[in-house]
Amino acid sequence: MPRNPVMKKYADNQRRYWDTLSDDYHRITRISCDDYHHGPQIPGESKLQLLPPLVVGQTALELGCGGAQNSIWLARRGLVCTAADISAAQLRHARELAAGFGVELNLVQTSLEEFHRHVPGEFDLIHSSHAFEFVCDPAAIIRQIAAHLKPGGNLVLSTIHPLYNGEWIELVGDGEESGSADASGLFLTNYFEPPEDRRDDEYGTVCSRAWPLSAWFGWLRAAGLDVVALAEPRPLPPGSPTPYTSDDWGEADAKLQAVPISVIFVARRLAT
Repeated sequence: MPRNPVMKKYADNQRRYWDTLSDDYHRITRISCDDYHHGPQIPGESKLQLLPPLVVGQTALELGCGGAQNSIWLARRGLVCTAADISAAQLRHARELAAGFGVELNLVQTSLEEFHRHVPGEFDLIHSSHAFEFVCDPAAIIRQIAAHLKPGGNLVLSTIHPLYNGEWIELVGDGEESGSADASGLFLTNYFEPPEDRRDDEYGTVCSRAWPLSAWFGWLRAAGLDVVALAEPRPLPPGSPTPYTSDDWGEADAKLQAVPISVIFVARRLAT
């Protein structure tokens, strides 16, 4: 766990939250191992084609793996996969899933902030789907990721889009005479300095934050990585097959069709 006392407390809260939520999460959330998922309610890799070319024997590291469905998908294609998560309960689900698909994963329990202390070596691919919104210093982790990529290696990172964390509100128009009508829209208190989204519920407390796109771009470039792609996939229409979904996501159709849920960055460590 992080040695900084503030970050340690933050990470401990996240770990307890996911340990408590894990069984219910895997019961209500449907994540496929037959396609690589970049985020909820959006197309998978079979359509987005954002991953670099995959070669049997390449090494991959997944950060914030949850049930490690993406690592399982990669392992089934011959990659040597390490998957890390802060939650022991999440890793238990990952272990069971991997066994069911007959693949081997190197599973490591660690926070994202401390992964570099527990996962040695360099990797051809480092990837993470919707874990970075739960950390408080993404820039520091990206610097460590850059140090753990082989020359020419790639980072594929998806996280919550800052627009999606806005508050969805109903707008009441003045009626037909003024030409305006009732509608719905998004309210953001501050795009440039996003507030922390804190959730307190039966599972405990978890905090997340959706950073501006320019912040992510700056962190990646400052770490010496070349940003080769940025994607804001449009959520699929209601009822469309997607590798990552749940009934709760499916009930948010109006918002999902108006703003992106996920932003995806592909960055490469330049070959030396």
